[in-house]
Amino acid sequence: MIAVPEYDDKEFKNKQVKFKDVKSKLVEKYIKSFQAIRGRTTTAKNFFQYEATCLLIVYFSKETPKIYNSTAELIADGLLPEDTTLVYEGLEWANFSKKLIDIYETRFGKGILT
Repeated sequence: MIAVPEYDDKEFKNKQVKFKDVKSKLVEKYIKSFQAIRGRTTTAKNFFQYEATCLLIVYFSKETPKIYNSTAELIADGLLPEDTTLVYEGLEWANFSKKLIDIYETRFGKGILT
């Protein structure tokens, strides 16, 4: 999970909750990193990869935190540039557990978890 904007850790010593300026480069970096380590289809190679990853991006500076679910939402709130070629879909929280179960059942068989 990443908080956008980030908490300003320098203000913690003053017992203040403040946020840093939003930087789309940070969001881009995390999306690229999480995309790079996901998608393993076999356990025989690519040990650095995971079968699936979830990058939970949450906007905490509003009264009700906002959880992002799409590239369009990130662009609309200025967290990704409008001309981005990155795709957040596939990293979002929605259906993450189902993805993991589907991968597990594909590898080891259906009904094994019940």
